[in-house]
Amino acid sequence: MPDAKLFTRLSININQETEEVLQKHKKERGISITETVRRAVALLDMVERESADGSKVQIVDRDGYVREILLLT
Repeated sequence: MPDAKLFTRLSININQETEEVLQKHKKERGISITETVRRAVALLDMVERESADGSKVQIVDRDGYVREILLLT
């Protein structure tokens, strides 16, 4: 049976503001910090891929106001 690595354990340093945001999302959604980070990474990956392909990534609020998400490199 091949040795499959299913998970990687990470140790990261974050500031207090980032920790508070992670805890807020964890509590509001009833998910783990791991799942919160997984979702954030997936969102970042999607935004970066779309931007690299020349797409514009936008948020449209309930009043129809459009804001473009720009990534700094």
